[in-house]
Amino acid sequence: MKKALLPLVIASILPSAAFAEVVVYGKANVALQYVEKSYDAPAKDISYSEVVSNASRIGVKGGESINDDLKAIYQFEYETKVDDGNNSNNQTFAQRNIYVGLQGVGGTGMIGMFDTPLKTSQEKVDLFNDLVGDLKTILEGEVRAKNIVQYSTPTISNFTFNLAVVNAEKDVANAKDGYSASLVYATKELYLALAADQNSKDANSATPAVKDTEILRAVGRVTLGPVVLGAMYQTYDNGTIDEDGFLASVQWNINSDWAVKGQVVQSDTFYKGYSSASIGGDYKLSKATKLFAYYTMIDNDEVAPVPVVGVVTPASKKVDEDYIGVGIELNF
Repeated sequence: MKKALLPLVIASILPSAAFAEVVVYGKANVALQYVEKSYDAPAKDISYSEVVSNASRIGVKGGESINDDLKAIYQFEYETKVDDGNNSNNQTFAQRNIYVGLQGVGGTGMIGMFDTPLKTSQEKVDLFNDLVGDLKTILEGEVRAKNIVQYSTPTISNFTFNLAVVNAEKDVANAKDGYSASLVYATKELYLALAADQNSKDANSATPAVKDTEILRAVGRVTLGPVVLGAMYQTYDNGTIDEDGFLASVQWNINSDWAVKGQVVQSDTFYKGYSSASIGGDYKLSKATKLFAYYTMIDNDEVAPVPVVGVVTPASKKVDEDYIGVGIELNF
């Protein structure tokens, strides 16, 4: 059913006064990938194939014009597992970005559960977003916060400022609210962002950390004809770990249908010597549908051991992971 018709069907069943603007949207992203993992100690190699649903989702969004200068807006988005039907909690749908807010000449205010300004500052520099090569595997800061309130200024001369507060909603030791902010400059050819985050992830934690967690991030993307270059650099400090990390990506749009891309991500935030390198290609079947292929290599010098019956494993060991996949993505 076309999404333009679905709101009409719904409105024909229930009172029309209950509805404002309704847009149904989603994405089905499914891949078949081969996985190979090699461990230094104990000597144990693992290989298998699997079908993966890469953050497939469905949602509704829209709003209602209150007057010429003010509009009420909303979004309800849920992830669904195309491969298994249910997630690890045996749920068919898992909440993603959900909010309600007001949008007007003075800016936009939102309240609910959604990505922090630091997370959204990545824009499109992560060319393997939602796949195994996603930057969130290597870098901290990819937080979809609960109990978040955000204000975004109107875009002035291509600049937008975003400020969010993540409410801890606790009166216990070490509980603290989180804060996230970003300053963004965006055009079709150039994107620049500076973002900062303090305790956004910890604010939602059941066991708040004693020390503050701070992240600073700089992001850039430039389009040079058919080539798109992206970069990210960030620092992370939680009082115990003080590390930095980076991402570099490049995409070559060969023509309107074909694109090839590559990306590297590195940081010692999670583990020592943690990095990923990915290459891939996309082929557009239509405006909404594409086929894709990828190879991702993840190198990790310090991970928790895989338990082996009858074997005493060391506290840490090196693991190398390789992923090869092909898939299809349909946006609607």
